[in-house]
Amino acid sequence: METLGKAKRVRIYVNEDDTVHGKPLHHAILDLLRRENAQGATVFHGIEGFGPAGRVHVSHLVDVAVSLPILVEWIDRPEQVERLAPRVRELVRHGLITVDEIDILLFEPMPVRDLVPTASVRDVMSREVATVAPSTPVREVVELTLGKAYRAVPVVEDGRPVGIVTSSDLVHRGGLGVRLDLLQALDKPELHELLERLSRQKRTAGEIMTADPVTVRESTSLPAAAEVMTRRRVKRLPVVDAGGALVGIVSRVDLLRTVGAGYSRREAVPREMGLGGDQPLSSVMRRDVPMVHPETPLPEVFQAVIATRLNRALVVDQDRRVVGIVTDGELLERVTPALRPSAIRSLMRRLPFTHGKGEETVAGHTRGRKAEDVMSRRIATVREDVLLSEAIATMLRGDHRVLAVLDADGRLAGIVDRDDMLHGLIAPAPSAA
Repeated sequence: METLGKAKRVRIYVNEDDTVHGKPLHHAILDLLRRENAQGATVFHGIEGFGPAGRVHVSHLVDVAVSLPILVEWIDRPEQVERLAPRVRELVRHGLITVDEIDILLFEPMPVRDLVPTASVRDVMSREVATVAPSTPVREVVELTLGKAYRAVPVVEDGRPVGIVTSSDLVHRGGLGVRLDLLQALDKPELHELLERLSRQKRTAGEIMTADPVTVRESTSLPAAAEVMTRRRVKRLPVVDAGGALVGIVSRVDLLRTVGAGYSRREAVPREMGLGGDQPLSSVMRRDVPMVHPETPLPEVFQAVIATRLNRALVVDQDRRVVGIVTDGELLERVTPALRPSAIRSLMRRLPFTHGKGEETVAGHTRGRKAEDVMSRRIATVREDVLLSEAIATMLRGDHRVLAVLDADGRLAGIVDRDDMLHGLIAPAPSAA
């Protein structure tokens, strides 16, 4: 059985007469999740139940005043659950909250937000933002990002963003030496040593940050925010109010989701958002695809991965049919600690991957010698004639960074990433003529 990916399910058990700030508790939970762009939640009204006190609550026509159980079920991406669960916990004074990991077999949503044509950044941004002060040690900045979806942290002083620390800042000025998204491939001793090295350097967020970050107002239109992202080549923007205070952050994925969530409406959704009209994916995709074959030796796989900003390569058979994908993170996970410094140097500096006496030594320190040994078969594919909005929905459903684009015969024709898609949304659709 093929699944779309992993998610987390949160179940919140409360009573129907529970309130917070004068509002029914389950309403307050739903309001919070919707404001913070959660994927979705459902409220179930129980007909009978009991809790630790042993009192049975049952619904009868003659007993309508009894407090009945309420179940709020929320399913979302693991990083979104981790971000919002503490705030949900603050609302629930009495009850039960459980979290479990689930497999997503099908996800074909209807449009999740009724955004009007004048929708602005405030309608899609995340309001819960992790921030640091200029004096925050670099080590703490890195620890704040471990296991999280975000790769940039605003630096705030008196409530105003004075800078932002990105993965690039940490690598080039903070002494990190490896991108944030590759840290999860390190063993615990390696990660501990890296963090200890950062502590010894005693640098602060204010010393390495990108000062005067690009920001947008919460009233900024979605097309204008998309234009800023593509022109300034950034993946997320701090959001400020009229007084310049930080009120949220908006990411490239937030903007893509407004279109992808309602792709079944085809042409209407992008135009309602003020974005460019929908268009075939073939007009957006890139044709210079980094690719290797299943039997390609590992050093050549490294070379293919580092030869492109995508940091990954598709694995195709002799008929150009996609059979897998290799990412830089997966390569790093498959080498032993003895070889990892060489692998990191190759990936970060885009240098040929060599170690000791060459390929024989490399093979001895890796779990696999060829592309087929290290590739993942979890690669999403779409036809080149599908519309951009449908491709966006496919990408977001599985949390994919790239999509392999196939021609009418099922052979590889191109590749597209999130940046390509955002460019496509703000560019005018090609003329039918």
